[in-house]
Amino acid sequence: MATIGLRVEPGARGSGTLFAYETELGALPRAFHQAIEDTVHATLRSGPHGWAVTDCRVTLVRSGFSSQHSTAADFRALTPYVLLLALERAGTRVYEPYHAFEVELPLDALAPVTARLAAYGTEFGETTGGRTAWLVTGELPARHVRDMELCLPGLTRGEGVWWSRPSGDRPLRAERC
Repeated sequence: MATIGLRVEPGARGSGTLFAYETELGALPRAFHQAIEDTVHATLRSGPHGWAVTDCRVTLVRSGFSSQHSTAADFRALTPYVLLLALERAGTRVYEPYHAFEVELPLDALAPVTARLAAYGTEFGETTGGRTAWLVTGELPARHVRDMELCLPGLTRGEGVWWSRPSGDRPLRAERC
């Protein structure tokens, strides 16, 4: 009862999601256009990997309907399938936020702290040691910052000092074992 074709293209970083039409004006009743557009935006909020798809342009390139039988619900039901197929063909990349960090810790806590950081997928920067403490720097996925903050006192007997700040997004990597 519904026919649609969608094209997905990457957008500029930070541009958000845009919806456009290449079909003839009036090719569909307004309610059908609205059903497609609303469903595109709703589908992009959860994306093919469960995270929002951002910075893309979705264009309606083909449409059709049966004047006697089609309803807006037909278009709401079809749109997610067509959009997810278009996203698969276009290819999506999943990025996650990272935090840069510095951690100051007692000499004997270096091994357990760096082991925990490594388990969280940390990319280590500089490690410098002094007479009483180590200073370790690096970047780790933001989703592990709170976990690290919570386990640091136990790993350092309460003597560790943690500092972190957002440092950008990176492609999602497979978890390390």
